[in-house]
Amino acid sequence: MMLNKINTIERYVEIVEQYRSKEGASNDYLQREAETLINNGELFEVCDRHNAFLFVKKNTGFRMYYYINDFNAKPDFNELKDVVVEILYRGKSYFPQEEIEFLEKVGFRVNLIRDQYLGVYKDLERPIKIEGVKVEFAKNLWEIEKACKLFNDSFDILSGDYITSDMYEKLLINNAIWIAHDIDNDEFLGALHQTFIGKTACISHVAVIPEGRGRHVGQVLLDTFIENNMENEKHRYMLWVQHQNTVAVSMYQKKGFKYTFKSTISLIK
Repeated sequence: MMLNKINTIERYVEIVEQYRSKEGASNDYLQREAETLINNGELFEVCDRHNAFLFVKKNTGFRMYYYINDFNAKPDFNELKDVVVEILYRGKSYFPQEEIEFLEKVGFRVNLIRDQYLGVYKDLERPIKIEGVKVEFAKNLWEIEKACKLFNDSFDILSGDYITSDMYEKLLINNAIWIAHDIDNDEFLGALHQTFIGKTACISHVAVIPEGRGRHVGQVLLDTFIENNMENEKHRYMLWVQHQNTVAVSMYQKKGFKYTFKSTISLIK
């Protein structure tokens, strides 16, 4: 199967208008970034009579988006490799079973589920004092690199939000990375990457080294992130967590975060 590069925004709009249907299924969230992707030569297409598939070139493969109108079709994806597709759904009642079955029959396999959690400061438990761990913003590019390597190593290379080295300086300038150290020997224990959607403070990545587990390092990182970004009692915080990561889910729930009934399931090939 040949991937065809999309060279103009007009072609992308044409695909959307031709294949978008109330009776079909779609995970195309590209509208805001389509033109940038096209200008960078990163957006490709494979279309047939009823279905359209869009591919975004990433550092570690492709991310696929689709418009499926004929679930009985079986496109030839045999030569596709290193591709991830992610489907957003609203709680268990809207689990995208038909889309998953379609993708499985063309060679994809289910990877993982992520759930979105939201917290409001007034509803969250106050910080717990943990001895032996200190948390500060990353002070130099070496700490940024160490944190990002830990993030990148903590999830699979296709479905994770991979951080490339050309982002390091911006992360340092923006105070986007919190670093956890052992108070006694300054050993690196873990890190948290914070971003913002409007005024909502978001956790984009959080990870702890194996030797730091059991010391509540994740809890200290979470508490520091929350308290540092608190503007008022109604301040909001958001994160996505792997459904399978029961330890992390339990930590967020005990803190007071609530499931928003928004989840994604990823499939890879």
